[in-house]
Amino acid sequence: MKLIFLDADGTLFHHEGYIPDSAIKACIQAQKNGHKVILCTGRQRIEIFGPMLEIDYDAIIAGSGATIECEHKIVEENALTKEESQYLSNYLLTNHIPANFESSTGIYATQYTKDTMLKMVEEQCTGKSEEEKAKHGLTILTSQITVVDNIKDLIYNKVSVIDNGKTPYKKIQQDLSDKYDVIPATFAPLGKESGEITSYHINKATGMDAVIKYFHADIKDTIAIGDGFNDIPMFEKAYLSIAMGNAPQEIKDKANMITTSLDEDGIYHAFNYRIVSKIRLFRHFNHSIFIDFNLIYYSHKQF
Repeated sequence: MKLIFLDADGTLFHHEGYIPDSAIKACIQAQKNGHKVILCTGRQRIEIFGPMLEIDYDAIIAGSGATIECEHKIVEENALTKEESQYLSNYLLTNHIPANFESSTGIYATQYTKDTMLKMVEEQCTGKSEEEKAKHGLTILTSQITVVDNIKDLIYNKVSVIDNGKTPYKKIQQDLSDKYDVIPATFAPLGKESGEITSYHINKATGMDAVIKYFHADIKDTIAIGDGFNDIPMFEKAYLSIAMGNAPQEIKDKANMITTSLDEDGIYHAFNYRIVSKIRLFRHFNHSIFIDFNLIYYSHKQF
């Protein structure tokens, strides 16, 4: 039995609102072969619905490690401390930086932030039909935001900073990286200067630990597939890491292997190991013992 940890946006799920059929079929076949398919995403649990649930995941790691759900039961919840939340809220509000404050129960923001995102929706969906616009990831995210006045009183597990063309990501990173884990945003529609802010003690790797423990598995049974900066802890934890072809070069450099892009059936090719497009040197191994490994067709092949 292998535990396969899959990132969502840019890996399994397209920002225009679908999972490729080849990925769905690959995941279902892997489960039939006795493997566990785990969604490991920066999205909050309440953001995982509709087309994202076309796969019946064995476990879900949401909020980049904040919420752990195994076999449809919540087994762990994590958040920033009250002090961490208040300091971060004060910084973002004082500097007029639009941001979404995320928890397992909701996504909260000021009216200024929601207005900024509504403007981005219109810009990014120009020329699209109403149906296409409704399915666009930014449209769906914006519709889930609850506008509140008491941001400073909230306790949350992650903040997504929105690119408003005024505050560079590097400035935010420089100001906050001594206290928080600040990385480029993994959801491209938020803009090039967007970012994610979390606790150094909550990430996808800590989420993996909880799932591995729940299923009484071994680290040697783990595979991680992703495309974003919040996948790096997952890559460092997993026995085998695979970067999507559409991942930035910095992410590819952290992976054992590189598959094709999301649009080119990357998940299918990663599961059908022998046709992965590029193979990097494995950091855990001194010889290539994976060549016959295939999640889709063989239920008990070892790697």
